[in-house]
Amino acid sequence: MRGITEKEAVELLRKYSNDKESFSKVLNHSRAVQKLALEIADDIKKNHEVDIDFVKTASLLHDIGRFKCYKENSIRHGFVGGEILSKEGLTKYVRIAETHIGVGITKEDIEKQGLDLPLKNFVPETTEEKIISYADNFIFDTKRVKISRVIERFRKKLGEKHIKRVIKLHNEIEKLRGRNNFL
Repeated sequence: MRGITEKEAVELLRKYSNDKESFSKVLNHSRAVQKLALEIADDIKKNHEVDIDFVKTASLLHDIGRFKCYKENSIRHGFVGGEILSKEGLTKYVRIAETHIGVGITKEDIEKQGLDLPLKNFVPETTEEKIISYADNFIFDTKRVKISRVIERFRKKLGEKHIKRVIKLHNEIEKLRGRNNFL
């Protein structure tokens, strides 16, 4: 599985963008996610193995599917992003795109909510997948928010079941970071 540089990741975003405005919006958001993801990864690497270079590049690519799903704020953009990355021969990054949405989408979520996705689990599993998914939840456009805002947003959109998953991921990441900021 080949990797790419940060510069190549930006050029790939440019290749799939619809126009300068959408490119700028996705790139700026992805850079904000990247900054937070790298802060988290830096904390984690003190006690656990984490691929910093992968996090740096993958965080830029997590929203590449937005360019094909730009007319609606579709959760399909993760799956579509995975298809784009696969087509480009970048299978190493596919799961980052597929699993970054919220705290992951389960087969049960897809069935119960009638989501337009293949019936499989899109849940982050690796440390790097979890870091990027977690960081993405804290970035609203380009602004970093507190965990209370993340929880509030999930509560409004998806309900209490998803709050439990947000808290579980939060606690897992904070533990990996060596912090005691548990909920």
